[in-house]
Amino acid sequence: MKEYNIKIVGLGLMMAVSTYLADWVSAKVAVSGDAYLGLLYLVVIFWSLRYYVSKASVSNPNQWVRRAMTSSMLRLLAVLTFLLITLLNRGKADLVFTSAYCLYFLLFLLFEMSEKRSNLRPNSEDGSAEENT
Repeated sequence: MKEYNIKIVGLGLMMAVSTYLADWVSAKVAVSGDAYLGLLYLVVIFWSLRYYVSKASVSNPNQWVRRAMTSSMLRLLAVLTFLLITLLNRGKADLVFTSAYCLYFLLFLLFEMSEKRSNLRPNSEDGSAEENT
């Protein structure tokens, strides 16, 4: 879990720095503070849901799968809720914020999928060849 914490914070910092550099270099695009707040929110959501799944004391693999599926539904609900509340508070659609926030979400989702890829079939080496196909 410690390695995941370092990776997710590092990914968040890299995205914040790249967003700041894009805002600083470009004269046509102005990134609002909501984009940075959304990035921080995504780091907190992904970290807390990973903590929720990893700290579960499960007795069988099906409980872990249920917990992982619940966390993915909660993640999507939390991300969409933040996006909706931010857009409603602004009163007008901000294309820069929306596209940056959606890009952040997709990058964090790809990161999460790459982290969970190794846990999909943990017992695949133990069984026979017929069970693994």
